[in-house]
Amino acid sequence: MGVNDAIWQHLANHDGVITMAEACSRGSSRHSVARRVTSDEWVREAKGVYRGADHPKTLRARVRIAVASVGPTAVLSGPAAAWWLDLASAFPPTITVIARAKGRHRNARPGVAVTHRRLADTDVEASDELEVTSVALTVLDTAAEMGPQVVDNALLLDRVTVEQLAEAHARYPSRTGAGRTRLILGSLASGARSEAERVTVGIYRDHGITGWSANRMVEGHLVDFVFAESMVIIEIDGFAFHRDAATFQRDRTKRNKLIASGWTVLNFTWDDITRRPGDVAAQVRSATTDVADGRGGRTHRQPSPATTALPPGSPPLPRIGPVMRRRS
Repeated sequence: MGVNDAIWQHLANHDGVITMAEACSRGSSRHSVARRVTSDEWVREAKGVYRGADHPKTLRARVRIAVASVGPTAVLSGPAAAWWLDLASAFPPTITVIARAKGRHRNARPGVAVTHRRLADTDVEASDELEVTSVALTVLDTAAEMGPQVVDNALLLDRVTVEQLAEAHARYPSRTGAGRTRLILGSLASGARSEAERVTVGIYRDHGITGWSANRMVEGHLVDFVFAESMVIIEIDGFAFHRDAATFQRDRTKRNKLIASGWTVLNFTWDDITRRPGDVAAQVRSATTDVADGRGGRTHRQPSPATTALPPGSPPLPRIGPVMRRRS
């Protein structure tokens, strides 16, 4: 294969991006590279990094340029790595690159964040001939920055296991965002239920929300939180990873029955209660206040006679059974 053929093939397989070192390894010379740039055959994207002028600057090309601009020890990480590995659909505003060699990386392009970290060999893999953090570490770093949805997606797609996530976390216990991912891993281990309830109770406490009870039977179904006076139910959705088709259908049946019986049902995710607690509190307060005051065309409902058998001091709860404890 001739020099031009080798270079053309490389450009075709690498989104039009090539480095000086890669060009020279395929028989080109520095003088030849300079001539290609001068003739507008190639575009200089960074020091020693070029793009074929006949190749558009796609998102994939931007990623390759970002990694190449940092140097030969660079590894793509975080949300950009999640996008590259098809773990996330949204392209992030900043491309994060790990430099395994310390130093000042002035060659990095705008929109590229460079961090320094030592990585175990098991946490680096090649994807389309680009060095990327492993799926497990990518998921953890992305979750620390963007929330737990990427964890759920990766588990649902069988791209990673809970054990692999825990092992990757243990290798870097002090990395940025480790506290948040530790909380996510803990919630996965417990099915998210006990921890989610603890976090939600904390939201109620911090925002002065009262009048609720937890883990009660309503219309024959166990629910997370009940505001009996205003007939509002709060359900905390766990990770979809833990929900099979039967569970999903059961939850939908329960919700439909509760709504048909006159209850207002609000569902919040783990991401909601951990990243947007103020919004959760505002929605709960609005729902319970509106129903209690009869605003928005809704009227206050009187409790059912079925509640008269509750112990003295218990709030009136329409068709609500005793407190139940979930199995963790």
